[in-house]
Amino acid sequence: MKEIYKISEVVHRAAGGKIENIFLFLNTVFWALLALIVGAAGFSLATGSVIGHGITLFCIVGYTGMIIGFFGGSYYLYRRDEK
Repeated sequence: MKEIYKISEVVHRAAGGKIENIFLFLNTVFWALLALIVGAAGFSLATGSVIGHGITLFCIVGYTGMIIGFFGGSYYLYRRDEK
């Protein structure tokens, strides 16, 4: 998450906006894309195809993005401000 925060600082300097908002957006997108790649690979290996697993994959991506990406990122920012 430190690397994503560093990227957020670069984007903040270039485009403006709050670093925290940029970080939460990037962190959520990163975890959602990671879940999509891992989920699609897992379904391809297990069943031979991703077709027919769209709703399940959508739920995996959504929950991973929100729980790990958004809530985990919020917790990271909270802990970072405590120091």
